[in-house]
Amino acid sequence: MIGILFFAPAIPKLVPAHATLPFPMKSLILIQMLSSVIFAAVFAAAGAALAPRIGFRACLADVPIKTNVFWKVLKRQLAYGASMGLAGAAVAYLIAPDFIAYLTIYPFGSRLFGGLTEEVIIRWGMMTMITWILLRIFQKRSETPKKVVIWSGILLSQILFAIGHIPALIHFGITNPIWSVFTIFVVSLPWGWLFWKQGLESAFAAHASFHVFIAFFVAVKL
Repeated sequence: MIGILFFAPAIPKLVPAHATLPFPMKSLILIQMLSSVIFAAVFAAAGAALAPRIGFRACLADVPIKTNVFWKVLKRQLAYGASMGLAGAAVAYLIAPDFIAYLTIYPFGSRLFGGLTEEVIIRWGMMTMITWILLRIFQKRSETPKKVVIWSGILLSQILFAIGHIPALIHFGITNPIWSVFTIFVVSLPWGWLFWKQGLESAFAAHASFHVFIAFFVAVKL
């Protein structure tokens, strides 16, 4: 919900300048936000139902906030996530200037949609669903997915995540959308591994810190 609320200012930018809307922009924003809530809720529910069955976790949700364990887990996840976010931002900044230009179109606050909501949808929901389906198909008698099944879930969900950016890339006139899609795939591929090994919150940290480091690189013009 936080990510969706912060995404609201970016919605008008997704409407072509020459478009004639049948209703006010405020109504369009409300419709888009409601659809995003429903979409995210469906994947959040799917993840909540299936993740425990295959060993995926939102680790901090399992630990009382007042315990020392909570803060140890939080520090570990932030360390892993920020490291992956920095590495991904550096790679994207160096190899894909078009993609960086695309990111800067959006208000900075709206990128919380990616750091939070997209991770709920893609990792917690979609990756979990795909992994569970593959488990049921290829390991019918097992409750623990093999590494090849998990990596297949990571790769397939990652492909869908990268391809899902194509309409926006084309809309904003990115000259080489295929390279940008490839960059998205490579940069965010480790986030699926983080979700698997460290928990959902580490994927949050990686995705959000990626955007923070990109904004920093652009601001200082490295």
